Formats: sequence, structure tokens, C-alpha cells
Amino acid sequence: MRGFWGLVVVGVALAGNSAIEGAELAWRGLSVRVYDNADVSKAAMRSALDVAAHTLRQADLEVTWLTCSTSSGGRCTVSLGRGDLMVRLMRSPKDARGDDGQSLGTAFVDPATGMGVLATIFVDRVERLARRSDGDVGMLLGRAMAHEIGHLLIGRTSHAAAGLMRPRWTSAEITRNATADWGFSAPDLRQIRSRRF
Repeated sequence: MRGFWGLVVVGVALAGNSAIEGAELAWRGLSVRVYDNADVSKAAMRSALDVAAHTLRQADLEVTWLTCSTSSGGRCTVSLGRGDLMVRLMRSPKDARGDDGQSLGTAFVDPATGMGVLATIFVDRVERLARRSDGDVGMLLGRAMAHEIGHLLIGRTSHAAAGLMRPRWTSAEITRNATADWGFSAPDLRQIRSRRF
């Protein structure tokens, strides 16, 4: 785990440097390192990555996924650069209270700069919500990943009134599965497309 947090520190530092060094490119291609610390099944992971990529494509983004672990070598150990993000899949802390009202994840965004590279998804909360709504775990996991990556791309942790970036997802919404509930709003799409890093 120490190695993972070292990557986070390096990634945050590099993200800040990228903003200072130049602002000529908007997000178009993303490389997302996924650290699975929750033992997500291969089928659910494939589904989640497909759903998240499809959702982010609405903002004209193409995503390259890189599955990493704390012992991974190669590209997982290279310092983060422009367009590189990290998603950590984990289970809620043991001392967390019941899951009612708890968010499915978090995104670490510096409020002063709007910069961030790390999002966390709590897989056990996703699984519970999927069970309660008779939903697909992989699909819901992918939507949660797209939501938290959305925070990193938009540069804020506040939520929208509707669409993918709303703060809470209900069992009824998941069961209904209306297209409008699972996409970025027009203002969020404009902000993602116009941001420079």
C-alpha cells in the first residue's frame, strides 16, 4: 500500500505541474489506472470498464484502462502525466456505519486549483445497491466509476441536480434505467470539453 500512496503523491504533483507548464490541450484521451483492492470478478470488471468508457465517450473522451496492483511494474509505476488518472476499487472501512445515504465513491479534487487524479469506489456499497434494486453490479460499478472520474474532469466535487452527476442514486432509478439518469448534463459536458490542463 505504501507504493500506491507514493504514486498518488507523484501523480498529484505532476498534475499540478501540467497545469502550470501549459494549457494548450483539453482532455481527449485518458489513461486510467485501476487498482482493484476489492477482488471484483473478471466479468463485472469487464462490464464496468465498458460502461464507464461508453459513458465518458459522451464527452468525446477515449479511455485506455490499465489494471494495476500495488506490486505491478511497467506502466503502472511510471509517473502520471497529462491525461492520466487513477481509480481505486476498495471496500468500505470496517468502522463505517450502515450504508444508508453513503456515497458510492469519492474523488479527491483540490478546491483551490480544481485539479485531481484519484477517485475511490466502494465496491461493497455498489454491490448492496445493485442487490436492492435487482441491478447489474458491473453496470452500476461502471457508472460509479464514470461519476467519480467526472468529478476529476469537471474539477469540482459538487453535484448536478439530474443525470449521472446527481449526488444519490435510488433503487427506483436503477430499476427504471432511464437514459437521462445515466449521462452527463449539457453544462457538465461543456465544462469537461473546455477544461485545459
